[in-house]
Amino acid sequence: MLSMNDIINVSFRKSGFSGYKVDDVDVFIDQVRETVDQMQKKEVAQDELTDKLRTENQQLTEKVKILAEKVEQFRSEEDEIKNALISAQKVGDASVREARHRAEIILKDANLKAEHIEQEAQEKTMEQKKEMERLQRSVSEFRAHLLAVYKEHLTLIDALPTSKPESEQNADASVAESAAAPQAVPEAEPASNPNNEPEAASGQEAPEMFQADISCFEADSAQN
Repeated sequence: MLSMNDIINVSFRKSGFSGYKVDDVDVFIDQVRETVDQMQKKEVAQDELTDKLRTENQQLTEKVKILAEKVEQFRSEEDEIKNALISAQKVGDASVREARHRAEIILKDANLKAEHIEQEAQEKTMEQKKEMERLQRSVSEFRAHLLAVYKEHLTLIDALPTSKPESEQNADASVAESAAAPQAVPEAEPASNPNNEPEAASGQEAPEMFQADISCFEADSAQN
């Protein structure tokens, strides 16, 4: 393989009168040298670009590796998060079911207690109502019995005989004696007693007759 020096320092042997012109050969050699020089420069530039691309490729490979590790880590964390979410969802559903079950138990217990309290209240109300009715019957019976006794006592009082007091009997005897002896001075007659009530004797007032109105008791008895 020829180098740049070989191309620049090349020499040709002359072959008599039919050889190549030196000027043409030199021009061609210059063109070849320039071409090779450009090619070497391009090769150097290509090598530098290749090295640069190789370096970038290594960097990118490392970055891709790191990114792959990150992606794998993210996938692992994502799986863990999914599992945690699933576990949390299961725990939440279990908690909701348990809370609903407890609420149903509490509600059922409260309803039973309310029904029991209502039943006891109704029973107490019925007992109090019966007791009230019994007391009303007892009061009615007592009032009827009291009214009957009172009427019986009034009947007995009305049946008692009435008699004139001793003062009236003495006054009647005096009137008779006065009629038999006209010459005697007549004595003053006692005051009239239209109601036939006993008069006071020996300085005491005559007791009043016992009278009572039973119409109110009869009206109450009729209403009961």
